[in-house]
Amino acid sequence: MIQHITRTVVLALTVLLTPLLSGCGLAQSVTDSSKKVAKAVFYKKVKVVHLQFRSRAELNPDEDGMALATRVQVYQLKDRKAFDKADYNALVDSADVTLSEDIVAKKEIQVRPEQTVNFTMPIDEQAKYVAVVAQYRTPDVRKNDWRLVLTRDDLDPDDTRVIEMARYSLILQEK
Repeated sequence: MIQHITRTVVLALTVLLTPLLSGCGLAQSVTDSSKKVAKAVFYKKVKVVHLQFRSRAELNPDEDGMALATRVQVYQLKDRKAFDKADYNALVDSADVTLSEDIVAKKEIQVRPEQTVNFTMPIDEQAKYVAVVAQYRTPDVRKNDWRLVLTRDDLDPDDTRVIEMARYSLILQEK
């Protein structure tokens, strides 16, 4: 008799709790879908990288103090670990090998002293980071300010990010 009551109670609890527990999963699915829809409707997606490089008069001086044009590489990366670990020479001399697993797009420009260069590049869906490397004559390899990395969140679909090119450094301006 007690076994029959116990089985009946277990069966009743199973019947009552199953819809409740599956309802939690349903509620989570609805919540996740709502978030995706809200994000798609209310948040603009970055489709193009908009950067502006502004160089100073004393950009990349030679041994006589004469300012020189500077080559700049812009990479779109799936991951930034290899980029962060790489030293200056690896990124300047063999970036394609050093970053081979992570590069989804790249572009190179040249910036002269006291020049402003507007840079645009369609952003690849796989890209999570935009990395910039300036090929200075004598970069400060301890500060590592010859390079910088922006996340997709650092980019704005409606605004250009400004990067100031100083003597031997890249400086990302505040939004």
